[in-house]
Amino acid sequence: MSNDENFKDPFNIFYLLAAAGVLVAMPLLNVLCGWYVFYFSK
Repeated sequence: MSNDENFKDPFNIFYLLAAAGVLVAMPLLNVLCGWYVFYFSK
């Protein structure tokens, strides 16, 4: 039971970081694409 809890904890942290990373990356992706198009069209 202790081993299972230790195995589950990093996965929860990993999924939390992955979800936070995706939520941060999705708007940043649009911003970077917008900047790229803006500078490319100049």
